[in-house]
Amino acid sequence: MLEQNQKVLVGILHNKPYWHIIPDNPRIRHRVKVRDFKKSLAIKNHKVVVHLDPWKSTSAPLTGIVMEDLGPVDGPGIDMLSILRNYQLEEDFSQAVEDEAHTFSADSIHAEIPHRKDLRDILTFTIDPEEAKDHDDAVSLTQTPDGHWNLGVHIADVPHFVPIGSDIDKEAYHRSTNAYLIDRVIPMLPRHLTTDLCSLKPLEDRLTHSLSITLDKKGAILHTETFLSVIRSSARLTYTHVQSFLEGQTDQTIPKPIQKSLMQQQELAALLRKNRLESGSLEFNLPEIKCILDTSGKVTKTHKRISSEAYQLIEEFMLIANQAVAHLLFSKSVPALYRIHKEPDLENWLQMMLDLKAIGIFESPKDQRHLNDIVQRVVGTPREYPVSLAILRNLTRAVYSSSLGEHFGLAFSHYTHFTSPIRRYPDLVIHRILRSFEESTPPPYTHQDLTCMATHCSERERHAEEAEKESVALKLIDYYDHKLRKGDTGPFPGIITSIASKGLLVELEETLQRGLLPFSLFTDDYYVAEPERGRAIGKRRKKVWSVGDLVSVELVKVCTQKRLIDFRIFNESKPKKERKRRRCHHKKSSI
Repeated sequence: MLEQNQKVLVGILHNKPYWHIIPDNPRIRHRVKVRDFKKSLAIKNHKVVVHLDPWKSTSAPLTGIVMEDLGPVDGPGIDMLSILRNYQLEEDFSQAVEDEAHTFSADSIHAEIPHRKDLRDILTFTIDPEEAKDHDDAVSLTQTPDGHWNLGVHIADVPHFVPIGSDIDKEAYHRSTNAYLIDRVIPMLPRHLTTDLCSLKPLEDRLTHSLSITLDKKGAILHTETFLSVIRSSARLTYTHVQSFLEGQTDQTIPKPIQKSLMQQQELAALLRKNRLESGSLEFNLPEIKCILDTSGKVTKTHKRISSEAYQLIEEFMLIANQAVAHLLFSKSVPALYRIHKEPDLENWLQMMLDLKAIGIFESPKDQRHLNDIVQRVVGTPREYPVSLAILRNLTRAVYSSSLGEHFGLAFSHYTHFTSPIRRYPDLVIHRILRSFEESTPPPYTHQDLTCMATHCSERERHAEEAEKESVALKLIDYYDHKLRKGDTGPFPGIITSIASKGLLVELEETLQRGLLPFSLFTDDYYVAEPERGRAIGKRRKKVWSVGDLVSVELVKVCTQKRLIDFRIFNESKPKKERKRRRCHHKKSSI
């Protein structure tokens, strides 16, 4: 579907019966008539960028001017370049922004140290993914004799290097967030800052904005304080190393003092997690797909990543930090940005009930605890994934807001984003607001400023997430297209996630790639879909296929343009009229 404010589209250029493009986005089913070309860009079967003419109504034809020729459809790197253009993502920064970033150096850090609270003798360290190149949060933890906890969350002081109204600031606001494509990161800030001066590198002095939280034995917050600081991280740990240590494996690379701190952090994180879940915070255990690419950008293999205890440890500390800062901002009655997640409305609750009913869950969920109870009862069963999807697709998106509101998913009354100013503009804003009342200066933003900011940042966040999903979808569809052409058609284990009128929708276990098992390719019976009951039933033999059933499938057709796949049940005899494997580039898929 085309958004009314969308000005740019990327697609394949054709010249029959007239010059037009077929948009990359499969949800846009209309051709875009080319009204004109900038320079000599009329090369058919090339990917091009079209600037759309003002869009008047859904019934009016789409027209526009070709502004850029990206290259041949199958050219190396054209797929990702198309995504960058479609979502208006820029990898490079202007020379003015780069020059401004390079006005800061290590000397800038050293000159600022005397004006801050010196925490360089405190044991702090970072825990990040193996591939992380920037490190914007470090933690410290001590326990008092009476059992209270003193948690320190130390965040890179990005505002020190990004003054309000500077060229860097304007560009950061425009981008609003990092975008994580399958093969690259599009940063919000120049890399001189993100991977060097702002990154909390081990054994180097770094400027931070620290949050000190005192918690009692039960994990309740007793006191919070924020202040500008300087730290010297003792180590850069990875989730893999920390997870191995938490599982009891000896790791000589982690110094003894850090090992002791990790054991304490594990204890506190478990307590915070327990409290959060008991309060109704939603808990889903959905895997993340990691694709390994070769030098040409092709997927060579994939693997699933499940949230580890090491990741959850840091997550709990960041969640309570964001929660504590939100309470602090609200108590100061200053204009601020909050992260809110609205409760599902009546229509969403009803649809969720119907979707769960189709999976065999005959309940009417009412709140977060009820949802968690439903998920917990199917954990470890084939229905766990479909149940989680049925709930998630009926929840609203979390957004930024200049007014305080509940975060339904986390079951927090107060929540904001403070912990990632390197990659999220709202976090940068929160740091500036905190600094204003720490230094008793006027708030840097009005409520109206923040209202506009919330809308813009929420929209850019959504675009970045869509670009990330599309980059993965493109690479995976190409991965299976390549398998089909090689004759590697399976079998692949999968799970039925929903029932459509034309067949069974299946997600593959290995990659979560979605595809259709068309009823027309079943040879044992004629199946009738009963979507409201989450099943399909054979007319003669009464065999039933239900949501949550595990299946073994093989590839039949891959439609690269529509990004759709058709499967067949493995070992199912082929219809007489279909002896060849089918590939589709421009024909309509059966999905």
